[in-house]
Amino acid sequence: MKPTWAQKSPKMTPLYRFIIFSAWAFFKLFYRHKVYGQEHYYKGAAIIAANHVSFWDPPVLSISWPEEVHFLARQGLFKNPLFGGFISRLNTHPVSGDASDIGVFKLICKLLAEGDKIILFPEGRRAATDELQELKPGLALLVSRSKTAVIPAYIHGTFAIWSRLRKFPKLWGKTACVFGTPILWEEFAHMEKREGQLALTAKLTQSMESLRNWYVQGAEGSPP
Repeated sequence: MKPTWAQKSPKMTPLYRFIIFSAWAFFKLFYRHKVYGQEHYYKGAAIIAANHVSFWDPPVLSISWPEEVHFLARQGLFKNPLFGGFISRLNTHPVSGDASDIGVFKLICKLLAEGDKIILFPEGRRAATDELQELKPGLALLVSRSKTAVIPAYIHGTFAIWSRLRKFPKLWGKTACVFGTPILWEEFAHMEKREGQLALTAKLTQSMESLRNWYVQGAEGSPP
């Protein structure tokens, strides 16, 4: 599929297209960025759920998925009117809590109801290691309420380039983003709600681990 910036979309603003193109060119030039699993493309509203180890993770996901996406960012980033206004135009929404917070929950449900794709990191924060951390329960609750899909993703390379221990990123390396088979709430709808949410979280964890293993073992064939 064509990269995001090359897609025909009446909703995409010239600013968003330009920034996404610039980020795409930057990651291609410095990090030889590759995308896998676009055959798992899902049409319509969905949550893109990925591992989170670096400040580079949101832009890597945004240039990898072939559609416009939305982000959540802590409210403090919007204190500066100029910077806040700029990132707002790039589909970034201010929040003061995680996905279990009622205000954040309503915002995400509103975006999903409008048919948008939204990026969430179910671990809750950047991990201190390059291993997948325990997933928070908020995402499964969102899916059970919104009846939307989850697109599992694995981001590779950003930890080595810009982990929490580094003040500045390396200007070399190799990044990749792998998308997996979408997970639908219908698979769990027959269960008691709490049981279904736990089962979805377990399946998402397994899927993200499988995507990681698929990539590190050679990235042959189609991602699971």
